[in-house]
Amino acid sequence: MCECSDFLFLQEHWLLPDELDVLNNIHSDFYGVGYSAVELDNDIVLGRPFGGTCILYRKCLAQHVSTLVTHDPRITAGTFDSNLGLVLMICVYMPTDYGSYDSYEQYADTCAKVVAMYEDSDAVDVVLCGDFNCQPGSRFYSLYT
Repeated sequence: MCECSDFLFLQEHWLLPDELDVLNNIHSDFYGVGYSAVELDNDIVLGRPFGGTCILYRKCLAQHVSTLVTHDPRITAGTFDSNLGLVLMICVYMPTDYGSYDSYEQYADTCAKVVAMYEDSDAVDVVLCGDFNCQPGSRFYSLYT
């Protein structure tokens, strides 16, 4: 995929926080930036992390790419200064609908963060890629649209 792309958006990479430097070694022509969803508060890592997002981009474009701090393992973002203007790039892994109020709130919160990033930016365009965990007619669809 790196051979035919300038940017790659990945979700659910499951890297530990101290393994994120691996993103810079996936391909010799790419840098990577991302967040880990693995919490290391305890000495034991249990379960399946939700999130873990990253953006890979060509090294030759690095002078035109700036990363944004999101502090959210579900969202990795950056800007690309293109010849048409600033492009906001967002990689997202949206929460799954478990039918609970909490999952609805998490989905709404993640949507709000994405909208706020766009509204707070000077971007002329946005590229939003990811796993949206949503389809027409679902409970989350109105939030997503």
